[in-house]
Amino acid sequence: MKHILVVDEDRTSLEIIRNTLGSNYRVTELVTGPQVLQFLTKTVPDMILMEMQLTVMNGFELITRIRANEATKRIPIICMSVRDIDMEARCLEVASAYIGKPFVPSAMLSTVNDIMGAVEQERSLGGLMQGNSVHVDESQRDSLTGLLNWNAAVQMIDQRMNNGYSGSIFMIDVDNSGAFADVYGGQSGDLCMQNVARTMQEHSDSDDILCRVFGDVFMAFFSGVTDRTTLSQKAEGIISEFAFKLQEGRFDANTSLSIGIAIAPEDARDFVHLYSMADKALYFVKQNGKRNYHFYSKGGEDENETVNLWTLQTKFSSVIPSKGAYMLDVAGFQYVYNFMHRRAERGQIDARMVLFTLSPDQGYLPKKDEIKKAVERLDQALYSTLRRGDVSTQYSGRQVLVILLDISAESCATVVQRVAVNYEKMDPQGRIHLLYETVELGADILAAKQS
Repeated sequence: MKHILVVDEDRTSLEIIRNTLGSNYRVTELVTGPQVLQFLTKTVPDMILMEMQLTVMNGFELITRIRANEATKRIPIICMSVRDIDMEARCLEVASAYIGKPFVPSAMLSTVNDIMGAVEQERSLGGLMQGNSVHVDESQRDSLTGLLNWNAAVQMIDQRMNNGYSGSIFMIDVDNSGAFADVYGGQSGDLCMQNVARTMQEHSDSDDILCRVFGDVFMAFFSGVTDRTTLSQKAEGIISEFAFKLQEGRFDANTSLSIGIAIAPEDARDFVHLYSMADKALYFVKQNGKRNYHFYSKGGEDENETVNLWTLQTKFSSVIPSKGAYMLDVAGFQYVYNFMHRRAERGQIDARMVLFTLSPDQGYLPKKDEIKKAVERLDQALYSTLRRGDVSTQYSGRQVLVILLDISAESCATVVQRVAVNYEKMDPQGRIHLLYETVELGADILAAKQS
């Protein structure tokens, strides 16, 4: 028989609950928060029904203490109080359900049965979270990585969120995976995906839900983790550990991880919306240089938030690539261009800008997937050729802009030719070719155009 702990100072309420639930569940009754904490050191019930307006320790403080304990943090909790809209909203942020007083016994029993049934269903899927259990149905696994497949993961995350679980979703994309496979072959491409899975597992707990969505896209649901500092550390660790695994395997490629993060219930209370918000955050990263992470934000960063210099340095340094040019979005690139142009005009630097353009054979209309792979090959060619001091941006779907610093006209010509050669090597029979044009920063624009 399932065990329910009931916490309430009102004896009449305790009697009603006992009479309502006693036939179906084993009921333990306690009165104060300290009694509950002492009880939980020896016994972990299947559910807790808790009056929120307790005298010695209020319900919210008690829930915080329960959630902070590894042994008790996953116990489903149903909050109770005199009916109040604001109280109900607060309760649903921290608990699985809310019951208003005065009780309707049949409604209470129905709520308890629903929550208990949902918990049982989730437990019956046991071991699915990371695909490590020998009892996992193979149809619910991704065959390459051993993680959950999309359908199994969505079922579990959706169920948890419907039960009021807090947590966060990471949408993880492998940057330039197509070029990686082109350079090192399909078998190494599979190893790359397996490295992503291993990295995710190393930065998760057994209660987290890890999934390969499709191809080079992954998803993780971190149960109960909503603190942004903790999530930032987790994202930084995943990005840097994956990079280390590639270096360990002697893969010299412009392949990395981009991560979008959304938090429940802060950003959304249901899976569909939370997933969408994490995906939008991921898109932001992909459009702003990749190899980074970003939290979903409705209105930008908190303008009142303050940090210290050490925190900023740690955050910024964690995603600096070991080689290759700095990648920026177009707006960021324009700021760098203006700054460098001023220095070049004063004769302080010798710099040139290069525009690389992917151009199909005349009369040939490439498919979207071909364009994507061509862009990834260009990224890889740039990564293997350019220096860390150079700056680049993807200007359009087929064009990349690069600023080469401290370089003469002759050396610039050598560099761009090397990029073109490296690009063609990856797909010698390809029908999308690489064109380029250069201009000196600081030169008279009209004169440069005429030349």
